[in-house]
Amino acid sequence: MRTRPPPTRGPGTRSGARALLAAALLSGASAAAQDCADPPPDAAGRKRIERFSARVADVDARLELILADGRRVKVAGLDPPRPTPDAPDLDETTARRLKSWLGGRDALFVPLYKAPDRWGRIVAEAYAPVGAGKAPASVAGAALEAGLARFEAGEASRRCRAYLLGREGAARAAGLGVWADPYYAVLAPDDRAAFAERAGTTAIVEGEVVDVETSDYRVALLFGERRGRDFSVSIERRDLKRFTAAGLDPAALKGGKVRVRGVLDLRFGPRIEIERPEEIELIAPADMPAAGAAAPEPR
Repeated sequence: MRTRPPPTRGPGTRSGARALLAAALLSGASAAAQDCADPPPDAAGRKRIERFSARVADVDARLELILADGRRVKVAGLDPPRPTPDAPDLDETTARRLKSWLGGRDALFVPLYKAPDRWGRIVAEAYAPVGAGKAPASVAGAALEAGLARFEAGEASRRCRAYLLGREGAARAAGLGVWADPYYAVLAPDDRAAFAERAGTTAIVEGEVVDVETSDYRVALLFGERRGRDFSVSIERRDLKRFTAAGLDPAALKGGKVRVRGVLDLRFGPRIEIERPEEIELIAPADMPAAGAAAPEPR
């Protein structure tokens, strides 16, 4: 469900924008996400594309499913692990774990697009039984809950974003799978040594937005006072309409604590450029009191 963009003028604009932001990001945004553990009803989604069942023959190192008839499926919402200094075969061992569940089983696939992507893959939600006599369950959800991958934000995973982020969060809190590897730790905005090791890779950074700067070309979320040296998040002007459509005002993030994911770029200081609101998780808005803090007395 899309919320109305916040007003740009008038009294209470900033607090109203923050309220919308909190409602959209803290709640998980989509009511449809509540049923993402199970296959959606036939009419779910805006595109009517025929779902199908097929047997999984293999799982490759990118966690793509190779079907018995030769077709290849990219499971929506899974960002596959890469080899790390402590686990140079992490991608292969993770693929074997997923294959131990899915290999030789029939799974249900709900394609998200009418045609394969540029690499010839069917991008789909996938569902498979988790045991004898069990109903099909979300492959992405189970994989994330086991720590086999990180959540991959984007159009394909938008419907189930809240559900999948919840499964990832449970695995991260328990230190399961990739989350046991220091290379996959959530980074602090001032961890310059970790940034240097992860340049050009997908990283997750968590911290407080100190300031928000707006120019003719982009909006920058600043996580420190030294522009060009401290970590920042960049949103190009052409992408702001996606945030507006979701009822999210980036300026309202100032003072809030967020978690952001994307490719880490060190060319202009450590930064991540994001294109979609799904790439930001609001942990605590600026107006939310810290845990355990007493609520202000009414006047």
